[in-house]
Amino acid sequence: MNNIDLSSELNFRNVRSSGKGGQHVNKVSTKVELNFDVVNSQLLSQRQKQLLLSRLQNRISKEGVFRLAVQDERSAMMNQKIAIKRFEAII
Repeated sequence: MNNIDLSSELNFRNVRSSGKGGQHVNKVSTKVELNFDVVNSQLLSQRQKQLLLSRLQNRISKEGVFRLAVQDERSAMMNQKIAIKRFEAII
């Protein structure tokens, strides 16, 4: 899976963060949720899908979607970059 670029199959959603930032946090959606639909991926083989589903079973929903939330920074763009790096490290 190291040679497969899955970035085209990643979906992001910005939500309000409950982390650091003071009042800024109540106005701007800086938390990023990364979603990757393992089951319906067009880039992964059936074997790769089964491997991910078994190894990451506690991080994948019943529908087969891997979810990762990041709210480390006050910037949604920075949180998205962090989410992609974490996703790549996990996968």
